[in-house]
Amino acid sequence: MPLLKTFIHVCLHWGHFRFKETRLRSLNHRQMLAFRAVMLSGSMTAAGRILHISQPAVTRLVRDLEADLGITLFARKWSSVRPTTEAVALFREVEKYFDAMERIRDNARQMREQQDGRLRIAAMSTLSSGALPEAIRRFRVRQHETDFFIHSDNSVHILDALQRDEFSVGLCRVPPERTDIDHLEMPVSSAICLLPREHELVAKDIVTVEDLARQPFISLGVSSLLRMQIEAAMEAAGIQPGRTVQTLYSNTVPSYVSAGLGISVADIFSVMAIDLEKIAVKPFAPEIEFRFSAIFPPIAKTQGAELFSQVFFDVVKDQIADVENLFRN
Repeated sequence: MPLLKTFIHVCLHWGHFRFKETRLRSLNHRQMLAFRAVMLSGSMTAAGRILHISQPAVTRLVRDLEADLGITLFARKWSSVRPTTEAVALFREVEKYFDAMERIRDNARQMREQQDGRLRIAAMSTLSSGALPEAIRRFRVRQHETDFFIHSDNSVHILDALQRDEFSVGLCRVPPERTDIDHLEMPVSSAICLLPREHELVAKDIVTVEDLARQPFISLGVSSLLRMQIEAAMEAAGIQPGRTVQTLYSNTVPSYVSAGLGISVADIFSVMAIDLEKIAVKPFAPEIEFRFSAIFPPIAKTQGAELFSQVFFDVVKDQIADVENLFRN
């Protein structure tokens, strides 16, 4: 989204904020800085320290912003402030504004230096704890001066962001019908079963969906495609798990399993660097494939993004092999 469009989007939201178009001329960057600093720090005084200005100056900038927008952003009581519902909604848009500013600086620097000096990567959260750090480590062996910005999100949002050229590369699922997306498919893996080391099912070579019946279960968040696939397999088998613990991110699953709270079915990337003295990893049936790709923005694919996707491909291939070796132990 171009900067001007982002700025206007921050300020409008007609039905929600109800301020007039003529007031847009009064908004300025310093007001946005002050508002953002207060939201992040939690107080006018702390915001002043961050911005190296006085607390009264921060208060004045925030009050000017409230007057220009025609809304109350903070409920004040003595020296404390509490953001209003409108402030929380506005903060999401202001963050987009600052993100757009940062991308403009990055693009200008790349044009000035005529090289890929920074990679902005949007990735599924399950990749953030193991695969991504290893890929960055390997990449920097080849290009050690590259800076990285990592953003975790779900595949739907990543696809949308890449179409608007907000990132250098995305790591997410690509719907088969989206033949318009430039992408490199990663090696395909399969979902695995994680069990507390002392669980009775550890004796089995393969854990089946029928084995999940009435078992305490660690479930993924409602927006997870893998969760939908697991639940479809359970429904087809006519079984229900026992008590469940739901966690939003798959890379947090091992913590709950190692605590003995249940068994789980997850992707292989959730088990990198697990404690094998507390957790056993087993193949799961029926097979549930885990597919994703490195995707590129439609306007321009940089050499850095292309090289990183190849490095990431090798990391995924190696980590799949590592998990398969666990099955043999």
